[in-house]
Amino acid sequence: MQRAAEAWTGEWWLAGGGGTVWDAIVFDPELDLVYVGTGNADPWYRDLRGRGGDNLYATSILALHAATGEYAWHFQLVPGDHWDYDATQPLMLADLEIDGRQRRVIMQASKNAFFYVLDAATGEFLSGTPYAQMTWATGIDSETGRPVVATAAYDGMEPVIVTPDPGGAHNWYPMAFHPTTGLVYLPVKDGMFFIHPPDPEWQPGKRAFNAGIEPGYDGSLLEQLLLKPPAQGRLVAWNPVAGRADWTVDFPVAESGGVLATAGGLVFQGRADGIFAAYRATDGDVLWEFDAGTGIMAPPVSYLVDGVQHITLMVGWGGAPGLINPPGMGPVKPGYGRVLTFALDGNASMEPRPFGHTEPPVPALPVEASAATIRDGRELYEGLCFGCHGFGAIAGSLPDLRCSSANVHAQFEQIVLGGLREQRGMPRFDDLIDAEDVRAIQQYILERSHASSDVP
Repeated sequence: MQRAAEAWTGEWWLAGGGGTVWDAIVFDPELDLVYVGTGNADPWYRDLRGRGGDNLYATSILALHAATGEYAWHFQLVPGDHWDYDATQPLMLADLEIDGRQRRVIMQASKNAFFYVLDAATGEFLSGTPYAQMTWATGIDSETGRPVVATAAYDGMEPVIVTPDPGGAHNWYPMAFHPTTGLVYLPVKDGMFFIHPPDPEWQPGKRAFNAGIEPGYDGSLLEQLLLKPPAQGRLVAWNPVAGRADWTVDFPVAESGGVLATAGGLVFQGRADGIFAAYRATDGDVLWEFDAGTGIMAPPVSYLVDGVQHITLMVGWGGAPGLINPPGMGPVKPGYGRVLTFALDGNASMEPRPFGHTEPPVPALPVEASAATIRDGRELYEGLCFGCHGFGAIAGSLPDLRCSSANVHAQFEQIVLGGLREQRGMPRFDDLIDAEDVRAIQQYILERSHASSDVP
């Protein structure tokens, strides 16, 4: 705790803190160590939580003695993180031959677009190599593993634009290691840019998930962002010893799901457009495809029943990408979740139920507000609502607010402030906003409905 405290400045305890553990935890019985990855410091932006310091032990990989929980070692991926680059992505143990020597290693394809290889016993930094586009860093110190932050990636309380975005070049989706090929099969989202605008009026717990983002940002960087090409989703066969991709498969969507590699030389993976495919592990050739009817995030599993191999997959499009529904994701396919099972010579058929709206919104009411009120509504929406109801009020997996009926609009204030639909998962916001704010949000949603409609 003393070492950690020395790495934080300012009254950070009033702003947040961070360092949560929210993904896989790995145990190595040979070394009797438990490994965890920790989340980013909170709020995201350095100057809001106290400028300066590495913020230990946030954005780190930690090894703990299994019997006692005592600290063994740590490696911090992004000291003083400013971009929401958690280090919670899946951790993978493997035995690799590096420089003619067998090493027990732990590997992570981090959000920040570096693929890390560390000594599992000591935490020694062995390599960190870019596996996707990045503009936040220009490289990495080959001795310490400390990133070299790009000059344009941090400007105090001024907005900056970087890639990867907070969703990362790789997030929680499992990757797979094949001991025969020596490759790690990795879902990658390459080139998703993001504007980080620190909010000078930010207060803890009030706006934008405690991140400190300025809602409704419309500054000069927005035009630059809109000119960026869309992100490219890929399946990458990563060689962790050579620090390079042996092969890649490009997708029509940015997001793809978890990966399974089998002893039969196959790699199975699903995508956000609902396609579930098997690839040859040595070169990435597509050997089989199936349209699951709904976007896929989870990894498949393999098992035997009466000596017959089966592959089972949980299908469902959700999580942060499915809810927030950011632009540039490609033809994603929201829908009802299902569990699918496959075997050789399987012949079952599937008819996915229709999901959501297939026609443009039909506005339930006219817009009755000034441009200033609608602008205020947009800012409030982006601070409180978009995490569930999508960017620009364009729904991902939840009901599309642009298609709300006149009855919903008649109950709008009761729903938002009075908790009328708490039983259905819609929280009340009367501790954060008032009736005037609700009206501004409602008018913004109506404006979005009219803008998205084919009605004149």
